[in-house]
Amino acid sequence: MSAPDALRGDVAAGWEPVRDAFAAIMSGPEERGAGLHVIHRGRTVVDLYGGSDGKGPNGPDTRQVVFSASKGIAAACLAVLADRGDLDFDAPVTRYWPEFGRHGKSEITVAQLLSHQAGLIAPSRPATLADVLDGRPLADALADERPRWPLGRPGYHAVTWGTLADELVRRITGARLGEVLAELVCRPRDLAISIGTHLDPPPSPVYAATRVPLLVRLTTAVFARPGTPLWQALTVHGALTEPADLWVRRPETLAGQLPAANGVATARSLAQLYAMLLPEAEDPLISDRTQRAAVRLRAAGRDRVLGLPSAFGCGFALHSRAWRLGSPTAFGHPGIGGALGLGDPRRGLALAFLPRTMPADALSDARHRILLDAVTTVIGP
Repeated sequence: MSAPDALRGDVAAGWEPVRDAFAAIMSGPEERGAGLHVIHRGRTVVDLYGGSDGKGPNGPDTRQVVFSASKGIAAACLAVLADRGDLDFDAPVTRYWPEFGRHGKSEITVAQLLSHQAGLIAPSRPATLADVLDGRPLADALADERPRWPLGRPGYHAVTWGTLADELVRRITGARLGEVLAELVCRPRDLAISIGTHLDPPPSPVYAATRVPLLVRLTTAVFARPGTPLWQALTVHGALTEPADLWVRRPETLAGQLPAANGVATARSLAQLYAMLLPEAEDPLISDRTQRAAVRLRAAGRDRVLGLPSAFGCGFALHSRAWRLGSPTAFGHPGIGGALGLGDPRRGLALAFLPRTMPADALSDARHRILLDAVTTVIGP
């Protein structure tokens, strides 16, 4: 069935509630556009687009930065290395990166690192923007740090998770994570996804919300004030000072190795990536055994950075108060810009939503709830 005139794309019969939910979101006064792609049991059931990027209407080829949804993309790349036998989630990080073991970190495993337990949210001394964008100087600085907290509970590594994952990949393969992602995952499957690349034309911009509720402003002023764990994690101890929607537009930012933040994707390709991570996939990216290991719960509890209960597998966010993924069996990752990519093995579901307007509150994006509730209406909880 074709979507209404206000939207572009198609939905399969029975999936009209999701089309209606997407249309309701697009009718919002601040919405500049979005893409939504849903795959169920190996079949595309929703492929919808709305709005424009100023050069033309949003469509299947519209690419945009997905912010922390990049972590799910990078986690898929790491899972491929694990499936090839190049990476062992349960091995100590020092097997691949000996210098990481300084200052009491020698027993930290890859799984603990990837599940945000290492306590390396930022260096103790301020980093520079060049250090963050290059990655390797920041990785060296983090290797020389002591963990801020004992292992056990997660502490969200908003930016440094990508730096640590990138250095781990470089130690194993000699290449950067974005390069390995392209070679092993994206090019062979024609996925329009990249990390740290020069794109021409550049990806479509995202825009900050202009209407921010007073409670959100007050909460941000308290919990993200300079010096707090959240501020340190988001800014890498002051290295990133611009608003995210401006900072991520810079060519040097897009070209940097930032697997936690600067992934670029289309909605269709992001959904296809998650579909390939499901056990029922026709063209599986990894074995079922590796998939279970990658999405198995590795850390959960009140997050030391976010202040809410969070849960993680090996890089994938798992359903929790911090990460509302619509189902207890879902895995994936949202981003501060509102992007969401997820897979749900039990329901055979893969979904990607890429909005062009950032939410006022990144940890409580009402658009996600509206879409995921509509999906549940169609296929059940």
